[in-house]
Formats: sequence, C-alpha cells, structure tokens
Amino acid sequence: MLGGPGQLLPRAKELAILFAAPSPHLPLPQHCRRRSSCIVIHGSGDGDGTSTTPSPDDPSDAAARLRSSLTLVCSLIVERRFSRARELLRSSVPELLGHQVSFLASSAHAISDGRTRVSTTFLDMIFRVYSGAGMFEQALEAFEYALDKFGTFDQRSCDVYLRDLKMAHRTDLAVKFFRRALESDGRVALSVHSMAMVVDGLCKGGNSGLAQELLDEMLSRGLEPNIYSYNSLIKAYADKGDFVSAFEVLSLVDQRSVACNAATYTLLIDAFAKWGRIEDAGKAFQKMKENGVGADIHFYTAIIDAYCKVGNMKRAFALFDECVDRKLVPNVHTYGSLINGLCKLGQMEAAELLMNEMQTKGIDVNLVVFNTLMDGYCKKGMLNKVLYLQVIVEKKGLKLDAYAYNTIACALCKSQRVDEAKILLDHMVERGVSPNTVTFTTLIDIHCKEGNLVEARRIFCKMEKKGLNPNIISYNALIDGYTKKGDIKAAQMLKEEMERKGILADVYTYTSLVHGHCVFGKVDDGMRLFKEMTEKGIAPNVVTYNAMISGLSKEGRSEEAFELYDDMLQAGVTPDDTMYSSLVGSLYTTKNP
Repeated sequence: MLGGPGQLLPRAKELAILFAAPSPHLPLPQHCRRRSSCIVIHGSGDGDGTSTTPSPDDPSDAAARLRSSLTLVCSLIVERRFSRARELLRSSVPELLGHQVSFLASSAHAISDGRTRVSTTFLDMIFRVYSGAGMFEQALEAFEYALDKFGTFDQRSCDVYLRDLKMAHRTDLAVKFFRRALESDGRVALSVHSMAMVVDGLCKGGNSGLAQELLDEMLSRGLEPNIYSYNSLIKAYADKGDFVSAFEVLSLVDQRSVACNAATYTLLIDAFAKWGRIEDAGKAFQKMKENGVGADIHFYTAIIDAYCKVGNMKRAFALFDECVDRKLVPNVHTYGSLINGLCKLGQMEAAELLMNEMQTKGIDVNLVVFNTLMDGYCKKGMLNKVLYLQVIVEKKGLKLDAYAYNTIACALCKSQRVDEAKILLDHMVERGVSPNTVTFTTLIDIHCKEGNLVEARRIFCKMEKKGLNPNIISYNALIDGYTKKGDIKAAQMLKEEMERKGILADVYTYTSLVHGHCVFGKVDDGMRLFKEMTEKGIAPNVVTYNAMISGLSKEGRSEEAFELYDDMLQAGVTPDDTMYSSLVGSLYTTKNP
C-alpha cells in the first residue's frame, strides 16, 4: 500500500526492510546458531572475516537483527526446543518493543513458510514472555491476535497470565481478561484454577462483591467453580464479620454438591476466633468430623489457637493431645498458639517448659514465639527474663524487630530504667529497624513522665511527619503529661484534636482530664467531664472516682463526695484505701463559700 507518491506506509515499509534482509531457510545453517541469545550472522563484514559494527540508527540493520532473532526462534520451535526459544524471546524483548504483535506474528509466519504450528506456538510464547515481563497490554494484544487468526488459545497460558496479573495486583486486568475469555463462545477453555485465582485476587483486594458477581456469572454459564473459589469468598465475608453472607456461600456449596475441605473449616474457625465466637468454632470442628473431612495440622492449629485466645487452655491442650494421637506433627505455629495462651494467663513457667519441649523435638523457636515470651515476662515485671531472652535471640542470629524492641523498652520503663530504654530505642534505629507508632508512643510517655513536654511534643510531631498516625494511647500519654503540668488548656485541645480525627476519648483520656481539673482546683469542670463521659457510655474506673471524690473532699463538699461513692458501689467498682482517706477528710474540711 502506498502512503503517497513513491512512499510506503510505515508498517509496509517496515516489512519491506525486514524481508529485504538475508533470509536463510529453516532450519538455520549450523554456522548461524549460537548458544548465546545474542545472534551474530557470520560473514557480514567485508570478506576478511571481520564484522562491522552496525549503526543503531540504521533501520535496515535493526530489521536484519530482528529477522535473525525471529528466524532462530522459529527454527528452535521447529526443532521443539521450546525452552531455548522462550529464553531467546525473553532476551529479545527490548528489540520487540517497537513492533506491534501483528507485525511480529506475520513475520514469524512468513519466516516459517506459513506453518500454522510454528505460528501458534510463537504467539503463545510471546504472550507468556510479555506476561512474565509485566507487559500485560502487549500480552493481551497477542491473545486477541491469536484468537482472531486461529480461533483458540491455550488454557495453560491463560492460567500463567492470570497468575502474573494476580502477583502484580492487577485485578482490573484479570477481571477484564477473564470476562473476555468467558465471552469467547468456548474458544478459550478456562480452568477452575483460573477461576479460583481471579476470585481470590478480588477477595484479597477487598472486592468481595465483584468476586460474588463473577462467581454467579460462571454458574449462569454452566461453569462449576471449585472449592477454592468458594473458600476465598467465605474467608472474605467471615474475616469482616459478615457471617450471614459466609453462610449463604456455604449453603451454595452444599446445593452444588461441592465437597468442603479442611481449608474451608480452618478459615471459618480462624474467623470465629477473631470475632470471639468460640462456640461456633467448636460447632465447625464437630461438623467437620461428621462430614468425614480429614483434619490436618493447620486445622488443629487454628482450633487450638481459637481456644487459647479465650483462655480455655484445658480444651486447647486436649486438642493438642488429640492431634498428636492422630500422628499429626505440631509445628512452630501450634506451639506458638499454646505459648501465647499461657503467657496471656501469666503462666510463664508452663510457657517456658513448652518452649523447651518444642526445641527438644527439633522445632526452631522463631521471633514470634520469643516476642510472645518477652511480652509475657514484661507484663509480669520480670525484666531479667526479658533481657535474657534478648541475648538468646541475638545469639541465634535472629534480628530483633520493632515489636521486640518496644517490649524490652516497656520492661525497662516499668523497672524505672528509663535512660536505658531511650538508649535501646536509639540503638534500634541505628540497626535499621524502623520505629512504629508504639515506639514513638513509648518515647512520648517517657518524656512526659520526666516532665519534658517540649521533647514529647517534638516526637509526637515527628511521628506524624513520618506518616505514622498517633493512636488513642499516643494522645493519652501527651494529655496526661500536660494535665500533670497543670496545662489543662493544652490537654483539652489535644482531646478535641483527636476527636476531630475520629479518635474517640476513652476512660483514660477522661480520667487524666478529670484528675487535672480537680488537682488544680477546677472541680466543677472536672464534674462536667465526669458527667460527659458517663453520658457517652464510658464507665469510670476506680482512678476516675478517686480523682473526683478527692477533688470534692478537698473543697469540703462531703455530701456530693458520699453520693458519688454510693454511685460507684452501685456500678460495681471496688474502692481503695485512698478513697476512704478522702471521704474521711471531707468531713473535716470547711466547704468553700
């Protein structure tokens, strides 16, 4: 075709240059084959055995190089050396970029003397190569061209493409491709594996609604998803607490006579445990047994973890014994769940014995288990044990993470070794461990307790600049610091700031403010905040009552103090000795006029 007098259109011109280049017949002569992916045509110099360096700007040289690459690829396909052909195509991607798929396919077709098998294999390969390189639009172009020319496409290649899209988090393109394949009137046979990948990708991306639509569309077209597609949807609904939708999917599974597997029950039990529905977790366990589904160690770990989270260690250990009796081998996660449950109950000796047992069985203790133990010892105030575990972790070659550093710093602070805690957290940053919200909050709390509010505020601002959002604990530490310094106005402003950000004040926020007002003689303001918190449904604790009763007592308002004391008893809060002293003192204090 002419683009004007004596001019070829760009694509026609490109083809003309390409096919004007030397065109050895297939297969290539031996002297043209190289083990390297770099193609060199011998004898291309001036006849003296040397080769001239082609100009990168010369279109005829570029066309010759491209033709040489395509010729060798086609030759390798003919010889059924597919791996080598794919390798060569991967290394030639930069050369292919400037050309449309239709041009490359036409060239390969011409080079192979119109052999259909070579052409279809070439398109399949270039589709996979583009997909593996993340060039998804080019891969889709190859798919459309192959479908148009040959009316079919390899199912396994579709699986590869969808897998690559999922790994690249391109669920938009995955859905587009999947629907295109569905609408191909059977020319593209999608595997149930492909369906599961797309549904799982959508669910993990938070788009369970679209995943449900796609699953319904498959069913309407007579395609039967496997249990993995259903599992992804069940997990997506159950994880966010939407058990109504999760059970609807389970009903559909029963209607379609699809057999649930151990993973189905495992993910249900994980979700039930997460939402505190331990009875439902037990029912799921029983139903699994009734249905004859073989439980694996992952399932037992999930149900053991569920009981550990609610403190039912007796049931957790009974299930542990049961899984051992069934010849299932507990792993680090199974032991980790039990150790976590024991640590939460403060049973540190039992937790340590369990850690020793897993080590004698050849199971390496990971950082998660060490962190769990350190946290348990920290809560018990056993600093020496925490520091001992730190040494063990470092000797094992494990790198402490932010959680470990924060736990150790917390233990040091509890033992009044604040300076060491600050040094430790500085050391953490030097070792390349990024501080998180807990780290910054710990530092804020340290400086507030030391009365250094300037430094505490600086760290607070630094945390925000690093893109870490202060939480309720961060705000409470700073509010408490300001109230103890008597700067109630700054503390109140912080409360208002966090509420604007959607962070609701809790009992600790109000207790700090009530205490600050009462200590500095603003008892009525303290009472106003006390009433505000109860109106918001926040139950005062013994410290809140103490602060308020102490404030009233100091002003000689004994009647109001005793009324509040009665309210406290009715609320089920147990008084302490400090409160009795305040009440007795109120009887001997003259009421302010």
